[in-house]
Amino acid sequence: MVKKINNSNKITNMNILFVTRLYSGFEKSLYQKSWKPEGVPTIYNLFKKLSLNHTLFIIFTAKDSGKTYTSNWIEEKDIDLKVENLKANIKVLCGTNYFFNFIPRKLAMIMRDLRQCIRIIFYIRKINPDIIYCDSANVVIAFVLTKLFPSKPIVVRVLGICSFWRSITNSQRIVHRIYKYSYRGNFSAVIGTQDGSGIEYWFQETLAKHVPRYVLLNGVDNLQKIKKVNKEYKTILFVGRLEEYKGILIFLRAMIKVLQSSKDNLNIIIIGDGTLYEESINICKNSGFLDSFQFLKSIPHIDVLKHHLGSDIYVSANTDGNLINTNLEAISSNDCMVIPYPQNKKFIDIETHKLLADAVVYYKVNDVNDLKDKILFLLNNPNKIKFFKEKIALTKLKFIKTWGKRMNEEEKILANIVNNN
Repeated sequence: MVKKINNSNKITNMNILFVTRLYSGFEKSLYQKSWKPEGVPTIYNLFKKLSLNHTLFIIFTAKDSGKTYTSNWIEEKDIDLKVENLKANIKVLCGTNYFFNFIPRKLAMIMRDLRQCIRIIFYIRKINPDIIYCDSANVVIAFVLTKLFPSKPIVVRVLGICSFWRSITNSQRIVHRIYKYSYRGNFSAVIGTQDGSGIEYWFQETLAKHVPRYVLLNGVDNLQKIKKVNKEYKTILFVGRLEEYKGILIFLRAMIKVLQSSKDNLNIIIIGDGTLYEESINICKNSGFLDSFQFLKSIPHIDVLKHHLGSDIYVSANTDGNLINTNLEAISSNDCMVIPYPQNKKFIDIETHKLLADAVVYYKVNDVNDLKDKILFLLNNPNKIKFFKEKIALTKLKFIKTWGKRMNEEEKILANIVNNN
């Protein structure tokens, strides 16, 4: 059962060790030694909150580029540093670049994780933190720490259930079994993000029954002082990494069909980068409609919010859950939203549908023609766009919170764990 937050305990200063993978959106800030993070707002807003009231130690574990993740961290040794605008003691543990190039990749990755684990163990003995907070990329390390430091509160942070985490529940592959066994660790708590991925159901299958678990919906930035962008044409917005699981190819194919059928002059804005960037450009170019698409890659977050406020229709094609940050910002901006139907068999977007109900337009998952039809319906009925914008404006009042209020909740959970230890 997902636990409720206890607001009774007083929050005192804590020494907190936060162990998290080095996200690509943080790398530039660390190289420049000035904290201006991009992406992963759950993590950087938590850093901000905890650094204000507590002594914060951060260990970034560099992971290496994969199918859906790109790392530009090339350091061959560990680094200790301070950065402007973030009050924290930071250590970056390098990845496979530490080892000789002739070592096979899979072996180097095992050696990387083992070396990072050993370094973290020594660091814990040095700083003696009150609580250790590990993200899901370091869950195996967190499991080891529960064995070596049984009296220390150790909390695991899960940002949502991607297809990889979903696959470990029934897989017999060795790497999946290691992760599944690690999630059964004797953690003080596991905190998950309610992103529509069915995380509460996944917790039931994966975690040890006695481990407390919390599921929290993310917050949003205050939009009151942000001005929307000026526009000449009807605007359709897509925000997210250009990866298959984000549905970028489904979106593009649907939009090309819309352009072939619609009489409107459309401006289709795509904000995000990823491994499918070049393929996405080529699809638009080959369709003959490239001029109708605007690819913005990574832009300052405030500009993303301006585009939300200025859009006519916002489309999400995410197949892993639709309470993600970009969609919460769309909700907060009163966007007319088009999102996939819930996938009940996978427990995906069950909670999304409970919260949004009839305040958004739904289409069949991965169905290009259905997505095209729903967008054309809205374009041909501007009064419906206005209706859904007004509907979401009322619906959001029930659950949308600012990041400040949202981070207060997570801080209270950590304080309760430390106080009750």
